[in-house]
Amino acid sequence: MRLALCCTALLGLLVSPALASVIQVCVLPASQTVDIALGTTTVDIVANIPQSAPLIGWGLDLNLVGTSVTMGAVTIGPAFDAAYAPDGDGLAALTKLPPGEIWGTGILLATVTLNLVDYGVTSLTPGADDPVFEGLMTINGFVPFDVCTAYVNVVPEPAALALAALGLMLRRR
Repeated sequence: MRLALCCTALLGLLVSPALASVIQVCVLPASQTVDIALGTTTVDIVANIPQSAPLIGWGLDLNLVGTSVTMGAVTIGPAFDAAYAPDGDGLAALTKLPPGEIWGTGILLATVTLNLVDYGVTSLTPGADDPVFEGLMTINGFVPFDVCTAYVNVVPEPAALALAALGLMLRRR
C-alpha cells in the first residue's frame, strides 16, 4: 500500500508540469485609441501554443468590461473551421484536417469586429466561462491557459472636439 501511494505521488509530480498553464491567449493590439466616427474596429485573438500541447479545437468568450464597444462579427482564423458555439458568440473552432493539431507562436484563432458605441475605455479579456463547452482542447482534453487583456479607448472625432472648444469659447464672450 505504501509503495502504491509513493508511486502515485511520484506520478503526480511528473504529470503536474505537463498540466501547467502553457498556452497563452491574447487580444491584439493590446491597446488602441479609435475615433468613434469610424464605427468599428477589429482585434485579433491569438495563441502561443507549444508543440508539447497542440490544439485540436477551442471555444472561448471575449469578456468586455466597459461600455464603449460591443461585439460584432467573428471571423475564424485560417487554420481552423468554425464550430458551433452554444452561447452564440461564434468563438469556437476545430483545426482543419490535415494536420488535425496545431501549435506555434501567434496562431490566429479569430478576428473580432467591435462596434464603437460610446466614448471611453473597454477592456477585452479572452476566457472560457462554460467549462463543459469552452476552453482550449488538446487530445488529452481541455488545458489551462493564460490570458492577456487588451484595451480599446473610443474618443470623439477631432472635428467634434474642435467644435466643442469653439462653442465654449463663444459662450464665454
